[in-house]
Amino acid sequence: MKHFNNVFFIALLVSIFAITACTDGKEDLLLPPEEEIKEPGDGEAQNEIKLADLIGTYKVQTVWIDGASVLDGWEVGDIWEIAQDGIRIACAPKVEFTYANSTLKVNEVDYKVSVTGNSYSVSFTADNKSIVLLLATTSDVCLISEPDPTPTEPYVPPVVGTVELDKLYGYATADAGTTGGAGATAANTHHFNNGKALQQWLNLREKNKSLVPAIVWLSGTFNKDEGRGGSSPWFDVKRTGNITFIGTDDFTMKNIGFFLVEATNIIIRNIYIEMPKADNGADGVSMQKSNNVWVDHCTFKSMNQTSDYEDGSCDITHGTFNVTVSWSHFINAQKTCLIGHSDSQSDDVKITATLHHNFFDQSNSRHPRVRYGKVHVYNNYFNKVSTYGVGSAYGAMVLVENNYFDGVHLPTDICTYPAKKSGSSYVSNLTGKVAGYLFEADNTYVNKPSNASDPYPFINVEYKAYNGEKLSTPLTYNDFKPAYDYIVDASETIKDVVPSGAGVGKLGYQTAPVEVDNGGIAVTPGQGGEDPDPGITPPVGEPVIGNWTKSDIGTSGGSCTSNGSEIITITGKGKFESSAQVFTFVYQKISGDFAITAKLDSYDRNNTSNPNQGVAGLLFTTDIGATGKNFIHALAGKGGDGYYYSHRLDADSAADRKKLNDPTSSDSDVYLKLERVGDTYNASYSLDGGTTYGNPITGNFTSALPPELYVGLVVNSGDNSKVSTAVFSDVQINEEPQSF
Repeated sequence: MKHFNNVFFIALLVSIFAITACTDGKEDLLLPPEEEIKEPGDGEAQNEIKLADLIGTYKVQTVWIDGASVLDGWEVGDIWEIAQDGIRIACAPKVEFTYANSTLKVNEVDYKVSVTGNSYSVSFTADNKSIVLLLATTSDVCLISEPDPTPTEPYVPPVVGTVELDKLYGYATADAGTTGGAGATAANTHHFNNGKALQQWLNLREKNKSLVPAIVWLSGTFNKDEGRGGSSPWFDVKRTGNITFIGTDDFTMKNIGFFLVEATNIIIRNIYIEMPKADNGADGVSMQKSNNVWVDHCTFKSMNQTSDYEDGSCDITHGTFNVTVSWSHFINAQKTCLIGHSDSQSDDVKITATLHHNFFDQSNSRHPRVRYGKVHVYNNYFNKVSTYGVGSAYGAMVLVENNYFDGVHLPTDICTYPAKKSGSSYVSNLTGKVAGYLFEADNTYVNKPSNASDPYPFINVEYKAYNGEKLSTPLTYNDFKPAYDYIVDASETIKDVVPSGAGVGKLGYQTAPVEVDNGGIAVTPGQGGEDPDPGITPPVGEPVIGNWTKSDIGTSGGSCTSNGSEIITITGKGKFESSAQVFTFVYQKISGDFAITAKLDSYDRNNTSNPNQGVAGLLFTTDIGATGKNFIHALAGKGGDGYYYSHRLDADSAADRKKLNDPTSSDSDVYLKLERVGDTYNASYSLDGGTTYGNPITGNFTSALPPELYVGLVVNSGDNSKVSTAVFSDVQINEEPQSF
């Protein structure tokens, strides 16, 4: 007969809870409403069954739950093999058991064996329900062989030595290494205590594609509205590189993070981040399409443990590679570190990351959760993390060694066989049916909870998918081993070493070594600054306001000021003619389809004499450097004598300008609207506060528009000598309010 243990729960309770492979959800126990029946063995005298009589192979015939028969459960038909040295249930790997008084005992659970006719039955209790299994002998055999308990190539442990608190280790040492702003001159060493100034400085770095080494000290408190904007609470570090960000020990980023895109050679150290709300997917630190990034001695603190209120603390996605996250403290984090952003491979196959000496302090999950990448997790302290520790799925290769797991019921998680449901706890929390690979060695496990997974921990070096499909040759340690050299602390010391060294305040950065200069950026609302990098001079008259850039097209000689929030005042002179255009343009670059709307509070033309050549409104163009008949654009705006659209749909052609269609209702609040849909634009206006717009004017561009356009607010006067003034407010892009 068969032997029943915790692995038995894996098959039995899969059907009871009706889960699919590796799901995240928790479903209620559902039982078919059947009449009560007599359980096998009731009222019959039973002699003790000898273990020798149970040795053999069996198949599950029927299941009873609280006396009700469950005939179509997933476990019906499962094969069980019982031997003197262990049992295989549902063809799972063999596990040990004890046997006495016709009772199998596995992990403190008693399974009572009885004889029912020519069959055996097993009775036990799970989830406060009485469960009976009816078995019959079978000639069928398990098609999945036992995993090789020893790898072909032996594990060679790393050298135990002195790990330096201030030294870079891991994948971020690859290629040219990660040096950040090393070598920065005094002119490129800055101290910011104003978040808006920092974002403006970063915008200029992106605009000029600057890679000049820079060291950036941060002090004070930066808030959610000081980066891209209140609904996008992060600082954009885009298309730039060779920067070191260092926070002083008392510096705090409140509800705002960093967003790295196409950034290279970036160091982020000693930054205290109070996690932002997951607005537009905001993270503490997010890396996309970047490389050689070192996040070190940072603290990430969850401010709201409600499910999905916050997103990732430190996420590595979209093909980012050569990353090290070290000596950081994650406090109550809900989604600690996502590595690999989707179930489709895309660029994530080239992800490489190291996580070492991090303190996962009563956090929830993703420490990390990996898709496709190659990741090394060592010398981390997992203190009572609640859902799971390290997760591997979708072909990821994760090496987990010399860590310390304290009170963790699921230290490692894999999305593959045999990670199923066991008892009343979910064994696998990872979505998908494609296996992740995980090699575990020399970790310390203490205070193992009563609901701990079985096996403990999970590993996978051979299964390709949830159903037990296997690799032709199992993976070995050498498949997981990183190419770089490293030393480790002994795992049993991590509970003391990591808390004493992880997080902000451990590197002696009480104050910055340079005075506050905010990168040369004026912090008065509406004023901008210049890129402080020598040798890179931004175009004259193009300060940045929040995420917006002001540019004089032609000789507009305009200006722009804001109230520090949603209202912006723009001045400009010049004419908007078919063969030449002069105006002030406040813009940002937008990719893909969009709709921009704005309230036009006022337009003072200063008594200019050409009402049909002056405009205040919305415009997009493919190239702000183009002039005359090469200036391809679409515009919706107010002129001196009405509301107009203008467009040039093909280069070397005249522009077309006519009146917009009038809306059907009005109460004098003027809103303008300009949309891009593929290679088409729509222009319209509203006189009732944006509730009702007139029928849009539509234009189709002759050539395909580029993915990214310059989009924004335009003002001129219709006169080359007089200046007009327009005031805009409630500017929205795709219904997202903008600030200036």
